[in-house]
Amino acid sequence: MTTDTTALSDATETETASGQPDPGMSGFAVSITAAYSDALAEVYDDIYPSTPDLEDVADFLLTLTRPGASVLELGVGTGRVALPLADKGFQVHGVDASEGMLARLAEKDPEGRVTPVLGDFATLDLGRTFDVVLAPFNALCCAVTPAEQIALIHAVARHTAPGGHVVIETFDPSDYHVQKKNEVNTYPIGTRGAMIESVGVLPASQNMMMQNTLFLDGEAPKSATTVMRYLWPSELDLLAGLARLELAERYTGWQKQPFDGGDSRKMVVSVYRPL
Repeated sequence: MTTDTTALSDATETETASGQPDPGMSGFAVSITAAYSDALAEVYDDIYPSTPDLEDVADFLLTLTRPGASVLELGVGTGRVALPLADKGFQVHGVDASEGMLARLAEKDPEGRVTPVLGDFATLDLGRTFDVVLAPFNALCCAVTPAEQIALIHAVARHTAPGGHVVIETFDPSDYHVQKKNEVNTYPIGTRGAMIESVGVLPASQNMMMQNTLFLDGEAPKSATTVMRYLWPSELDLLAGLARLELAERYTGWQKQPFDGGDSRKMVVSVYRPL
């Protein structure tokens, strides 16, 4: 199937034509994240294939809000979360800084069930609010400085309806924070080749640098680099407080497993409500 880039453009223009500002693109973090995502867009679904537990995200949201509620997803990517949400009847807008990722989403969503928005999370202003603002898979960590993360959490808050929910998934940084050397792992990419990923940590700034090198059959090696800033749960609560959001629930996973902390293999799912 060919990519319908016109449909992507038209969808974004529909957002702005109704008096809603163009979210724009700005900043080092946005540029490097978009370049990284564009480089991996072709193989992203091979590296991180859709799994049945992604439906747990939709079921989790159904414990917070009604069927058919509006959801704004930050870092929609290829739609691994957004499409199962649409399957459950949610009205989903998905934001991403990568044209390549949104092109892959368009291929997988020919019916246009997910409204794509090309833009920077931190400067986003769609002129409306949503029942749920969702930032899964470390989307908040794409902001690489405290100032950028503060701007991002304010953007999240201004898009959250009164009585709505903010759901943020991050990883527990306990193990990474004490990492002394680069950690290198190799991942298969279906039957097409492999990817080598190197992760280095700068504890003082809480930054992680990820270098990915793709080795696909019949193609020259291709590299992509990105930077993230990890957050401790207590730090995330402080950020949320700056945007007048209060913690309602926190779990280790989408099945509401109790959060105990201290294990970087576990994800942290935090739910906030507007004050």
